[in-house]
Amino acid sequence: MSHVEPLSIEETDAAKADIEQLASATGFVANSMLLLARRPEIARAVLGLIRAVVRNPDGTVDPALRWMVAHVTSRANGCTYCSAHTFKNGADNGVPDEKLAAIWEFETSPVFTDAERAALRIAVTGGQCPSYATPEDMAELRRHFSEEQIIEIGSVIALFGFNNRWNALMATDLEPEVTDFLAGKSLSGEQNN
Repeated sequence: MSHVEPLSIEETDAAKADIEQLASATGFVANSMLLLARRPEIARAVLGLIRAVVRNPDGTVDPALRWMVAHVTSRANGCTYCSAHTFKNGADNGVPDEKLAAIWEFETSPVFTDAERAALRIAVTGGQCPSYATPEDMAELRRHFSEEQIIEIGSVIALFGFNNRWNALMATDLEPEVTDFLAGKSLSGEQNN
């Protein structure tokens, strides 16, 4: 149970339009946003970052890879809430089931490209605080991605650093739509909790 009671969507006046816009993309109202709506200026700012970083149709990194980076970052940080959301969002945004099933075998699984491996490695190493991404990790990332794309990948990792800490701290409850989705998946390496 969440440490702070989330507002209902009807109570989110100042952030309602932004929260509903995210809900139209995901198919449900996120409890994390209903918590943040107690401070609507923060909710709107976070939702603005979400739109700019992972839901940007003009992004230069493939949306499926953005969601895989978000998922690996969240799992590496131990955030159950964000791990579940990014897993579902990955599936909803083009990540094939075989990649979702093998996500923690990205270093060795043939379903991942070298570019994906470089990005997912940075999601693990760069997503920790402090970061333990090595110069070699960054050099490998530069072999596959432009500087603009590296900024985008780094922004996904940083955004989920905030989201992971926020939702773990608040003990945000998963929504039924997400738990129902996870219940329908029995993929190796994923916990259905």
